[in-house]
Amino acid sequence: WLVETFVDPAHDGTCLRAANFVHVGRTAGRGRQDRDNRHAKTVKSVWMYELAPDWRRRLGVPFVDHAPSLEPGEGLDSAVWAANEFGGAPLGDKRLSARLVKSAALLSEYPGQAICGNAKTDRAAVDGYYRFIEQPDGTKVTVANILAPHRERTVRRMRSQKTVLCIQDGSDLNFARRPNCDGLGIIGRNQTASKTLGLHVHLSLAVNGEGLPLGVLRCAMDAPLPGRAGQKSRRGSQRWIDGLRDIAGAARQLTGRTRVISVMDREADFFELFDTRRRLRRVEILVRARHDRRLEEREARLFARLRRGAPQGQVEVAIERLTERRKTSGKKPRPARRKRIANCELRYRKVTLPSTLKEVEPVDLWGVHIVEVQPPEDEQAIQWFLLTSLPIDTPEAAAEIIAFYLQRWRVEDFFRVLKSGCRVEYLAFHTADRLERAIAINSVIAWRIMLMTLLGRQVPDCDAHLMFTDHELSFLHDYAREYRQQLPDKLGPAVRLVSILGGYMNRKHDPDPGNQIMWRGYERLSAATLGHRIAEEKSSRVVLVQ
Repeated sequence: WLVETFVDPAHDGTCLRAANFVHVGRTAGRGRQDRDNRHAKTVKSVWMYELAPDWRRRLGVPFVDHAPSLEPGEGLDSAVWAANEFGGAPLGDKRLSARLVKSAALLSEYPGQAICGNAKTDRAAVDGYYRFIEQPDGTKVTVANILAPHRERTVRRMRSQKTVLCIQDGSDLNFARRPNCDGLGIIGRNQTASKTLGLHVHLSLAVNGEGLPLGVLRCAMDAPLPGRAGQKSRRGSQRWIDGLRDIAGAARQLTGRTRVISVMDREADFFELFDTRRRLRRVEILVRARHDRRLEEREARLFARLRRGAPQGQVEVAIERLTERRKTSGKKPRPARRKRIANCELRYRKVTLPSTLKEVEPVDLWGVHIVEVQPPEDEQAIQWFLLTSLPIDTPEAAAEIIAFYLQRWRVEDFFRVLKSGCRVEYLAFHTADRLERAIAINSVIAWRIMLMTLLGRQVPDCDAHLMFTDHELSFLHDYAREYRQQLPDKLGPAVRLVSILGGYMNRKHDPDPGNQIMWRGYERLSAATLGHRIAEEKSSRVVLVQ
């Protein structure tokens, strides 16, 4: 009635998948004689094939929903979020999983500070955190295993959405302050040929169609290899391909009702990625074009082909503000840009990209071109060329592609929270492996800060207990009464009070609070809630004594 087989970690089961086998999970690495719970066997993937459609009835197995879903903010209040997102991590020892949960909860209360900066941290918790981070190499305390529970819940949140954008991007983490740290790579050189040491992070951030963060699907880190300036390394290209395959693996756990799109910037514009996607049917791609390729038909160029013809529609694009950046080592100067709404002409058409690989067929994609009409005199006109595997047959469909690409800025916000809010570049560990473990924990903390900020804007009428505990809401109620603010009976007013604690002025024409104000406010909320709870408990003890 059912066929079961196992696959070693060195293989990905492609032939089984082609034969309609279904991947159902992984073994625990235990044999029949593993009475000491050592997990000494190889962890294998489990594949099954049904021979009888009614095998559940024949085996007497009740129906189990193996694809549960979660709403974006479900189970994320301060009391339980760490247990939900890190609990049960496959680290080889339940005590390590419990230590991970406790450490993440303490670190999240004071983002960017050492764990000993939390007033509720005892010596045992500090020692436990550092013992966890300093586990020897070769153990199961890896970045993938630390993030495994969070990835599983991210997939559940993806199931509740009609459209999921999996945004890929990379960023360098500068650890020049740690010159004696082992395992770092070279992320830059200055004019005197001195090297800047650091790590490269390649991230896959899942958001819904409106940009609400659903979770971190993948956080891969490596030490960049030295190379010539401007030379695109094979290793850099492989990061994008590995990320796309990982997204496709997550997409296979979803139902057909959820559309998954991998959104990438110009660094992902290379033919090998497009060819890889052709074999991954459950995920679409959206890439901003970087190269003006020569097309096969009459030696035409890609950009000229997309510019050709009358506009097929108009679209308004919200342009974010950019501050001026001076020239630094490895980075070009960038002029300042004001926030504005750009009125753009829209064109789209199907294009065929010639292959750059031997014996590989060309790839058919759809191209979208927008160009700003009458930009401000002191501003450069916005012009984008986008390539996507999604079919486009109407101006509305093309405008939707533009809206999806605009959500790519969410990953830029994420890196800013990770670096400035969680201050991961100031971590003081002596090996790259230890840094990576700490960065993995902080990546989930950064995601929660972003989610709290955006939930307060998009669903302000939700119950405040969605993100806050009873003790936190008790303090916020007293704070609102004291300073004549709106009571935090809903999520929106509660998030607004946290932003006020972080320095938000809350004036009539002020924009919505950002992530920086939110992480400052949440840090102050944690300290104020501790004092408020102690005062309440002391007052109740006095009443009982009387």
